[in-house]
Amino acid sequence: MTYTSFLVSEFLLIWRRKQDVINALLFFIIAVTLFPIGVSSSPEFLASAAGGIIWCAAVLAILMAVEGMFKEDFLDGSLEQWVVSGLSLPALILLKVVAQWLAFLLPLLGIMPLLSEMLFLPDSSFWVLIMTFLLGTPSLFLIGVIGAALTVSLRQGAMLVMLLILPFYLPVIIFSTLAIQAAEANLPYSGQLALLSAMSLLSLVISPFMTAIAIKASAS
Repeated sequence: MTYTSFLVSEFLLIWRRKQDVINALLFFIIAVTLFPIGVSSSPEFLASAAGGIIWCAAVLAILMAVEGMFKEDFLDGSLEQWVVSGLSLPALILLKVVAQWLAFLLPLLGIMPLLSEMLFLPDSSFWVLIMTFLLGTPSLFLIGVIGAALTVSLRQGAMLVMLLILPFYLPVIIFSTLAIQAAEANLPYSGQLALLSAMSLLSLVISPFMTAIAIKASAS
């Protein structure tokens, strides 16, 4: 096994288990769609709240996507093979996260224009919303896989994963929505984007190694 073959196999597995990604995306769409019905359909209200609505729905959808990321690998013994493969376990984890992130983000970005129009998001804020997703979602996936690895051997780990990692998602939500609101008010938002980048880079440095430790403990 090489790093390239591992990455290719991960994309093939995602395609084979595409229902998991589809379920997370459908949850995201339903959550965003129901919000105007349940709260308010006023264009003025939705325009100001659109960034927060989209980001909160995305965070919950990402939690769904990452909760079972290692479950099948644990059940079929793949995690043990990763440990004894001779390849860097943190690198394998990072490649898996990259594959999952791309599989989730690309369809999400495809439907974002439609959802933004539905929520009356100002045109001046749309590209800022896209930038916050590109810069902020990597840290959400990298943080999420730590919780997924810690609970991979548990039968019902979804709620525990949510409780473990949700507090670490709050800074990403806060700075993303602040950037969108700043763009709506024609204020500088580069500081918020820089903080999102810093959080993703910090997660990139820490997450693969912490996840590797958790996987070794679960696989032993």
